[in-house]
Amino acid sequence: MRKWTWVIVTFIVILMVGGYAFSRHQSIEKQYHVDMENAAAAINDENYSAAETYFQAALTRRNNDSVATHRLRHTKVFVTAMSQLENHRFSTSKKTFAQVYKIHHGSKVLNLRAHEKITEIGKVQKNITKYNKVTKYARELNEAQEFSLSNVQLDSLFNTKEFKKGYYTSLWKTAKQIQKSNKTGLSQAVMPGSTSSSAQSPSSNNSSADNTTTGATSGSSNSNGVSSLPAPNLSSSEKQAADNYSGSNEYTVTKKDTELNGKVITQAQINAARQELGTKSNQFSDQDIRNIIKEAAQKGISVSEAAQ
Repeated sequence: MRKWTWVIVTFIVILMVGGYAFSRHQSIEKQYHVDMENAAAAINDENYSAAETYFQAALTRRNNDSVATHRLRHTKVFVTAMSQLENHRFSTSKKTFAQVYKIHHGSKVLNLRAHEKITEIGKVQKNITKYNKVTKYARELNEAQEFSLSNVQLDSLFNTKEFKKGYYTSLWKTAKQIQKSNKTGLSQAVMPGSTSSSAQSPSSNNSSADNTTTGATSGSSNSNGVSSLPAPNLSSSEKQAADNYSGSNEYTVTKKDTELNGKVITQAQINAARQELGTKSNQFSDQDIRNIIKEAAQKGISVSEAAQ
């Protein structure tokens, strides 16, 4: 009888231990699935750090689980690509997003987002090329003392919604610097035939040598890194437009209209043409003078002949 008692007790203990082990296993499995579901939810909410934590927790439930391992790596690669994008490392980020697809058993949500980011980066890279071209031309116009026309180019950027995104911060700052330089140039503009108050004072007449020195150094860079050029020679209508300038497009002159043989017609060329035309030059705006210069070059005649 005592023997059977020990057999029964042993059997009961085995059942209890087995039941506990089974129950613990079920509990661990349940927690594993909860962790995986929470990780997926965190990815949907773009909370990638939380997703990584949940995947790591799932791996404590199932050591070396392939699905949790792949999805943890999947998330980390995606986060790395996002960090590169935020730092404007566009080419590197694009390559890292492409690696997301190569990880098996990953998140479909991350694959879709990686595809969207690759497409977005492609557009950003094209825009950077386009915006950089416009900014470069605006700088050339600034250096040619065509401040109003330079502002027109800058307006085409500032009025573009896409240009306001953080991807283009560097170009935005450069454009603002050029705009500031244009504003300074326009504020110093003098109408043809007029004289400044300083030129009428005896002190300025006695310091012509100093004025010459100032003019010679006016092409140096200002604190913003954009050329600080001499005041342009504007017609009365252009001067009025300059005074009224507040950031909107006053002119519809295209890049082609300001160039001769692919190069911007400089203010020096315009001034030389005005000098050749004499008092008659007051009848023309700077754009009229450009057109006369272009016509003279095309026909092989003098500026004065082209103006007739």
